[in-house]
Amino acid sequence: MTDTSAAPSPKIKKAATARPTKRGRPSHEQSAAISEAILAVAAELFIKDGFDNTSMEAIANAVGIPKTTLYKRYSDKAALVNDVIIDQVASWSQVASRQDSRLPNDLKKRLVHHTTTILVWSTKPDVRAVMRLALNAAGRGPQDVLTDFFGYTDMIAFMGNEIAVYGPASGINARDPERIAHAIMAMISGWLNIRGMSGPVSAKEARSQAEFMINLLMGGVDAW
Repeated sequence: MTDTSAAPSPKIKKAATARPTKRGRPSHEQSAAISEAILAVAAELFIKDGFDNTSMEAIANAVGIPKTTLYKRYSDKAALVNDVIIDQVASWSQVASRQDSRLPNDLKKRLVHHTTTILVWSTKPDVRAVMRLALNAAGRGPQDVLTDFFGYTDMIAFMGNEIAVYGPASGINARDPERIAHAIMAMISGWLNIRGMSGPVSAKEARSQAEFMINLLMGGVDAW
């Protein structure tokens, strides 16, 4: 059972500031703050208590808004958890991509860097927690939260663009960059399905595995 006497988390306490101070329609800033608070608090409650044990009413109460306000934004929990996952992935991607502008133009080095980043981030405890949430919530509503979990499609498009843009400078003119990107993501996913279950991956281990994957893809049997 949950200890209701425990102090609210910083996210929940911060959410209280999103409430309009006067009756009537909230301002644009208040509306944006409410939306941000809903996603932050919902993520915390979904991860802590699970999808089935977290009610829309509990989320509304924790945010400090009427349940009707929450339902105006989200018709059900499946729609809300979908946006929670999208929001989490977007925030992680923003942090993970901060060094991209400083990467060299060498395609191999760029692919190793991106693969290393994916391997490290995908095994972080908070990321795995959201993954479990997505698996638990999958198929509960019209939107399947696993359709593009962790931006898989976006990562294929991103990797494909990297290959198309930086390949020629490295002497590589790929006929189908997106197909190569699919192969990279398939290798990443396959390795994570086995290794990722045993705990976080260190930057050193991730780098070693990333170099092996990209060398194997680009060098063929020479990488054996």
